[in-house]
Amino acid sequence: MDPVPEIRREKVFLQPGMSTEEIKKTYGLSSDQAYKAKVKGFFVKNYMKKQIVIDRENFNSAVVYPLAKTVFAKNFKRNPLAQSLYDDMIQEAVTRLFELSGKTKEMANGKYSENYANFWVAHNATPSLRS
Repeated sequence: MDPVPEIRREKVFLQPGMSTEEIKKTYGLSSDQAYKAKVKGFFVKNYMKKQIVIDRENFNSAVVYPLAKTVFAKNFKRNPLAQSLYDDMIQEAVTRLFELSGKTKEMANGKYSENYANFWVAHNATPSLRS
């Protein structure tokens, strides 16, 4: 199996005095993006791409599937459309948890646990069917 490339967002600060053309050539941005970056003084690399930070050792399917089911039950137990898409929504949450398995470990700190971070990743992965 081919390794999945890691995609992270990072804030790139520009050198003061760079022209829009220099920014375009150096960072490969469009004219609009280069102008906005020049005005702000920075841009966010990979802003429009889905973040993928996989840590296979940190991913535990025995924990993740019940968590995805808990998130589904909390948000969609009274939604008949969501009930018909149960398996797909659970799998979408688990897939996103796998893609961000390395990120949730980084997000965990003294205030928030890794389980808390995983809960919100699963919550945000399920499409919004709430009325």
